[in-house]
Amino acid sequence: MSGLQPVFVHGWACGPEIWHPVQAALGVTDWLSLDLGYFKALTHQPQSVLATNFLATQDKQPKLFIGHSLGFMWLLSQCKIPEGSRFVGINAFGRFAATQGYEHGVPTRVLQRMQVGLSRNIAQGVNAFRARCHLPEVTEAICQPAALQDGLEFLAQGDVRPSLPQLVQNRSLLVLAGAQDPIVTPALTEAAFPAGGACHWQAQGGHMLPQTHPQFCAEHIRTFL
Repeated sequence: MSGLQPVFVHGWACGPEIWHPVQAALGVTDWLSLDLGYFKALTHQPQSVLATNFLATQDKQPKLFIGHSLGFMWLLSQCKIPEGSRFVGINAFGRFAATQGYEHGVPTRVLQRMQVGLSRNIAQGVNAFRARCHLPEVTEAICQPAALQDGLEFLAQGDVRPSLPQLVQNRSLLVLAGAQDPIVTPALTEAAFPAGGACHWQAQGGHMLPQTHPQFCAEHIRTFL
């Protein structure tokens, strides 16, 4: 591994715990996991900090930012990323929602239905998504409605595609994708990133590569560095 400190950011309706298998596979100890606050933490997560706290206190040293799904887009949307940092997007995208000229994105009506579903029954809405990712159910008691709704709004509006060509040119971007991903389909992955970037596919992988294929993720991250 290089001298860059790894900083992990999870996706929507997930938490920092999704990274444990990858962190173990990498064998590094000096890492941080950022928590976007979708759920109340039932137990203390070592080396996990709220994303807002990290942004307010981070130093200017370059880091290795590793984002899953929405977490990758969230990272690139921040204005305080230290120069010289490198980025890994796992099951990731530069934009999620479809727009003019970007038809492979997810239709906005799908996200609107999810937003309505959350407002009616938050646990049911979250768990319907988590079931597609083969993640265990969560209870309503730990769900944070405002953060989850903000996350859906960000999925509907967020767009960091203008930042990607420079990362590709600098060879500062690695993309890992699942060929069987039902959330971020191969067509969406290919549309979301510029040609010429380093994208590696796990033929049997779904949307939770950090959980299902941690060795695949770790090996490509080591090679990238």
